[in-house]
This record gives sequence, structure tokens and C-alpha cells, in this order.
Amino acid sequence: MKTTLTFIFSILFSGLIFSQTNVVINNLIPRLDIDGAIIDAHDGRISKFGNKFYWYGTAYGNNSGFTRNNFFQCYSSPDLMNWKKEGELLVNKPIGTYYRPHVIYNNKTKKYVLWYNWYPKLWDGKYGVAVSDKPTGPFKIVSTDVKVLNSKYGVGDFGIFVDDDNIAYIAYNTIDGHKGSIEKLKNDYLSSTMDNGGFITDGCEAGAIFKRNNVYYMLTDYTCCFCTQGSGVRVYVSDNPMNGYKFKNNINRYPGTPATTLIDDVLSPNIYSTIKKQQDNSFSPIQINFSKDSQLNGLKIYQFTGNRYMCCDTTTVKCKADIVLPEFELFAKQNGEWVKIQIKTQVEATSVYNIIDLKFEIIASKSLLLKVSNNYPYEELFINKIKLYDGEKQLSIKNNDAISFINDIDPMIARPIIPSQQTFVMPLKTNKGIEYVWMGDLWGSASDNIKGHDYQYWGSPLVFDSNGNIETMKWVDEWNTTIVEK
Repeated sequence: MKTTLTFIFSILFSGLIFSQTNVVINNLIPRLDIDGAIIDAHDGRISKFGNKFYWYGTAYGNNSGFTRNNFFQCYSSPDLMNWKKEGELLVNKPIGTYYRPHVIYNNKTKKYVLWYNWYPKLWDGKYGVAVSDKPTGPFKIVSTDVKVLNSKYGVGDFGIFVDDDNIAYIAYNTIDGHKGSIEKLKNDYLSSTMDNGGFITDGCEAGAIFKRNNVYYMLTDYTCCFCTQGSGVRVYVSDNPMNGYKFKNNINRYPGTPATTLIDDVLSPNIYSTIKKQQDNSFSPIQINFSKDSQLNGLKIYQFTGNRYMCCDTTTVKCKADIVLPEFELFAKQNGEWVKIQIKTQVEATSVYNIIDLKFEIIASKSLLLKVSNNYPYEELFINKIKLYDGEKQLSIKNNDAISFINDIDPMIARPIIPSQQTFVMPLKTNKGIEYVWMGDLWGSASDNIKGHDYQYWGSPLVFDSNGNIETMKWVDEWNTTIVEK
């Protein structure tokens, strides 16, 4: 009897301190509050205080975003799905244009602190700070012109991060040059210490900073200005919250022009991709990205030997340019870096193709890069197909298993994968541990063209490899997770 009671008590006790909620996130339908209205909260963040999530954002209503009608409002939810409108945050604010509300909690002062970016006139950028005893406000303004080290250049978009030791930092960009840096705040979070780590980026905005496994991540990219195409997400990492950041990759830009015919099931002579020589005499590389690690030990490259245009007359000995066999180099992405693979080459010449067979030791990778040697004499090379092999077995590419690109575009300005502008990276406690949800505004996405109805994209949790590198994002219509509460 005693054992049974102990068992029942253990179950009840564990239920009191541990609960799970299944959450479904859909990126194709508007997010509504519990009254059925479309949520109007943008370019802010979601913070969790106690057992509730608080969504802080700029409300735009039906304006362009550049008017003085913008204001901050808050919604609360127990589960990221059912949102209650809590109302406007700031009281007695001066006339101006307002953006980017971020609310954090100070354990020492027991105050909720709101930082925001505002403009008495465009583009005279300033930071304001306000405090409240409650996460829903109203917030009372402490200062409308909080100085940071680079205030003289004007200040714009920013993110706020509170470290494990309760020290807070602001990652912000200037208006002049959009230069990005990170600065330490004072203990009360109401002002800056002016301790700044130096400029990390330029021409960028919408910075977000978070920490994982003692590594600091700063994410940002080029200015977007309510753009409908979205912006990229450059990843910078450091073991220090303010400086020492190194660029790793851009997780929200395609690596070039999609070349779907290269790895599909169709092989026909006049269906080919054109690889062109660039200004530096190199050829645009071919990149193949897999949805998961794939084991490979061989490629067969089908080079089309037709399409060799050449003017000729009756006295010309040769009427076509010579068929030249290109040389290739192969690289695989391993631990976030491109590693050259040693290859052995065999060639079979047929009526319309050179079939170039590359053999190598078996590798496991999510990305391959194929480069044409600079000594290929022509300005263009025609590739019909690249077949991929694991042993003697050809890999069958289905659905979204893999996608191929010709890297003929500057990767810093290539087309974004998610057509969204970054707003925040939300740490989320799930049954898999702490996961990180990338969030962005899909400007111009509302079917009624009302800015306040524009959607937000909440990505499935970021994926990290064994070395902490963030893998390239992909659009997800809907995903689910289990959030835990203790």
C-alpha cells in the first residue's frame, strides 16, 4: 500500500512541476487573436515571462509604415497559438515614427524594460527606454534619447540579448552606413555603458543575437526597407558577446541560379545548363544541396559536345571548334567548410556527350561543389546531367531530396529562400531541449494589402551541425513541436 501511494504521489507531483503542450505553427494562414482579429504586431519579439509568451510588435494598421500612426502593442498566449490582445504599451509618447519594440526583464530591479527605436523626424534615429511593473504595461518612458557609442551617426534597427549572468547587450546598426556593432548595457538596462566591441558589419540592419552552447550568434543582412523579396541572414559567431565575430555563412540565400535539369531524370542532348566564364577567368561553380547527409563515391558528368557555333566558308579546313574535355575539381562541405576531394577521372566519348566519370573515396555531405578548371578554352561549357552514385548504385533524386544551382550570383545578394525580413530569434524550451525559432516579417503578404495584416514567418527550429554551424534554412508551410513547462 505504501509503495502504491508513493507511486501515485510521484505522478501527481511530477504533473505539478512538468507539463507539455503540443504546438502547431502554420505560416500560410493569418495569425488571429482570440477575438478573431488579425494580429497586428511586427518587427518586435516574443518574450516568455513566467508561464506566458508575450508578443511585442509595431502596429501599422492601414498605413505605409513611415507615418506617425505606428504604435506598440502586446499580445499574450500560454501556447503560441491562442493570443489575447493586451493593448498599447507606451503612454504619453512624443510624436514620431516608432519601430522595433523589445521587452526584457531585469531580475535586480524587478522591472520590465522596453527598448525601442523612434524618429522625431525621418531619419533622425534615436533609442527610447521605458519601464513597467507588468509585462503588458503600460510602460512609462524613462528617456526618449538614450545615447549609445555611435549615436552621432543616428541609430536604427536593433536587438536586445540578456546573457546567463544577467548582463544585457544591444546589437544595433547606425543610420549612416548601417554599420552594426554590439554594446553592453548598464545593470539596470536603462542605458549603455558605452563599452562597444567595434563594427562587425556595414550596409546591414535587423540584427539579432543569441547564445547556444557558450557560442554567441549574431544574425543580420543587407537593408530591406519593408521589401517584399526579403533579405538574407548572415551568421557571425564568437566566444565573446561583443567582439571577435567571424562570418560563417548566409542561411537565407540561395547559392545561385537553380538548375533543376542537372540532376533530374531527363537526359536529352539539347536540354543542358550553360556554365559561363566570369570576369576573373573562372567558371561559375555548380552546387548540389541535399536535404540530409548523402553518401557518395562517384559522379558522372554529361558534357554536351554540340552547340559549337563557328562561321565557315568553302576554304575552311575545320568548320566546327574542337571538342575540348574540361577538367574538374570537387569539394564537399564538411563541418561548415569546403573540403577538396581527391578524384580519379575516366572519360567515355559518345556521339553527343563526353561522359566524365569522377571516382573518389566515399564521403557523407549535404553539399557538393563542382568547379571547372580555368584552362578550359571556351567562354561557355554545356552540361546536360550530373548523375550521383553510392557505390555502383545511382542515387534517385525525388521531390526535395536535392537541388542544384549554378553559382553565377554574388551569394551576398542572391535571392532569399524565405521572402522575409528578420525580426527575432526566439529560444523555445521543447521536449528536445532549447531550440531556436527564426522569425521574420513577410512584408506585402496581406491579400488585402493592409500593412498591419502582413504575415510573419516562424521557421521550424534552426538546425545546427556538430560544430555549431547553422544549416541553410528552408521554407516550411507548417511544423509542430512540444513545448515544456516546469
